[in-house]
Amino acid sequence: MYKGFYYIYIVAKNTVAQKKKVIFQMVNHVIFLLFSLYLYKYVYELLPSLHNRLPFSNAIWSMSMYFVVFWLALRSIERVFRDDILSGNIELYLLRPISYIWQKVFIQIGQGFISFCSATILSVIVDYFLVGLPTVNMPLWLWITSLVVIFILSQILTALIYVLTGLSGFWLHDSEPIYFVVSKIIMIFGGAWVPVAFFPKLLQLIAEFSPFGASVGLSYAMYPNFGEQFGILVIDLLFWIVVCGLAVKIISNRAYKKLAVNG
Repeated sequence: MYKGFYYIYIVAKNTVAQKKKVIFQMVNHVIFLLFSLYLYKYVYELLPSLHNRLPFSNAIWSMSMYFVVFWLALRSIERVFRDDILSGNIELYLLRPISYIWQKVFIQIGQGFISFCSATILSVIVDYFLVGLPTVNMPLWLWITSLVVIFILSQILTALIYVLTGLSGFWLHDSEPIYFVVSKIIMIFGGAWVPVAFFPKLLQLIAEFSPFGASVGLSYAMYPNFGEQFGILVIDLLFWIVVCGLAVKIISNRAYKKLAVNG
C-alpha cells in the first residue's frame, strides 16, 4: 500500500509541470459544463414533466460528476496494457517488486490525479453557483461521506474492468475492439449522453445493476433517492468488485503463463 501511494505521489508530482495541458483540459471541461447546462435548460423548458423524473439541478450535477471521473482516465489502463503487449516491454515491468497490474493502475491514477482534482473543484463551483445543490434525501455531511465511499468503490471496479479489457490482448493481440465496446457501454449506462433516470424502467435496472453502470456510480449519487439506494449500490459495487477481482487474478495468472511459454 505504501509503495502504491508512493507511485501515485511521484507520478502526480511530475504532472504538475504540465500546466498547459491541465489548463486546456479544464477549459474543455468548463465548456462541456456550460453546454450541458444550456442544452438541458432548453430541454426542461420544452418538457416540464421531466422535473418529476429528475430535478434540473440533479441532472446537471449527474452529468458533471460523470465527466469529473472521466478526467481520472482509468480507461487508459487498457491502452497501456496494449502498448506493452505489442511492444514486448511487459517483460521488463514484470521484474519490478510491485505486480505489473498495480504498477499500471497506480501510475494511471497519478497521471490523472491533478486533472481530476481540478475538474472536481471547477464542477462544484460552476454547478453550485448556476443551479445550486442537487436535491437529495439525506443530510449534507452524510451525502458527502457517501459520495466518497461510492467514488472509491466505483473506481476500483472501473480499474478492474479496464484491466480485464487490457488482459484480453494476451489472446487477441490487439484489445482495442474490446475496449471500444466496453467504453461505449459504460458511457451509455453511466449517463454520459442521457441521465439513466430518463431510461425505461427495465433499462434503468440493467444499467444500475450491471458492472458497467455501477462503475460510474458517482453519477447516480446525484439522484434525489440516493439515500434510499446507497446500501443497494454499495452491495452491487462490492459484488462486482469481487467477481471482477477474481477474474483478474485467474486471467492474469494464465496470461503470465502464456507469456512465459511463448516468450
